[in-house]
Amino acid sequence: METKEPVSVENFEDSVKTASPMPLSGLKKTKSSYDYFKELGDKVLASLKNDTSPLLPNKDGFVDLQPAYNINSNEKAEGLTQIMLLTKAAELGVPSKGFVTFETLQKAQKAGVECKLAKGSKGVVIPVVDSKNWGEIKFKNTWFSISQVENAENLIAYCKQKMTEQYQKDVDYINEKHPNSEYAAKKNPAERVMEKANEKVIPLNEKTTEPFQYIAQVLNAVQSGRKLFVTPEQAEAFKSAAVAKLSAEIKPGKPDLLAIKKICDPAERLYLKSKENLQKYYEKKKDVEQSAAKKPRTREPSYERGM
Repeated sequence: METKEPVSVENFEDSVKTASPMPLSGLKKTKSSYDYFKELGDKVLASLKNDTSPLLPNKDGFVDLQPAYNINSNEKAEGLTQIMLLTKAAELGVPSKGFVTFETLQKAQKAGVECKLAKGSKGVVIPVVDSKNWGEIKFKNTWFSISQVENAENLIAYCKQKMTEQYQKDVDYINEKHPNSEYAAKKNPAERVMEKANEKVIPLNEKTTEPFQYIAQVLNAVQSGRKLFVTPEQAEAFKSAAVAKLSAEIKPGKPDLLAIKKICDPAERLYLKSKENLQKYYEKKKDVEQSAAKKPRTREPSYERGM
């Protein structure tokens, strides 16, 4: 039996490379959710540092934004996705906030729609993770601005057609299965106006101290079609605090890879909770008004002479 000379520790790596049928340096590391979230956080951090972030007010003091939305459904993006798509739109410097996933683009192309990504276009990858385990990716979408799509009008027409077809199927199903239903059919999503001027104004809460509280109010303004008024002092306080959190390290030399998610998730929860409380308030107010209207009015006494 042939004996082999022992390999020294110093030469171990070279020995493995020689013996391996595949060069180790050529192996690609699979990205984890932490890698993706770190990239997203870095994008927001960079936009804050160079004052191009859509989260910061304009010179007039307003955070005046149109919501980022999915052109395949005409639904507004939510939470982290909304923030990242708005950041991408600001990076591209485009007015439209319409976005499409690479998957939708592929489906359209397979259906014969003439459209394609412009050469050199880079999307933003946003993973969707398990709520109890942020390390587990359920799926991920690569989003592109509609401005990055050549012959975008064809893609938009295709998406509207698919929305209309699905809408009609839903209406037909209800009419067939529940002919006497009082169900009021919702408006065809293809007919929604997704971009319109914001006229109403709401001020940033003066008690805002944390970045997630600030972003929750941005989300509220975006989703409700309002401008958010922010003073220069409030804007600077938010920027400083957000930059600090997005630059934070768990320990020296080890950055917090989930910093962006730790900001956006509680921001979304706060926004939804505030929205729920507001809905309850208006429902209660409506009930009180209806009760008052139904209450029989007592006959008022007459003070005319002769009584």
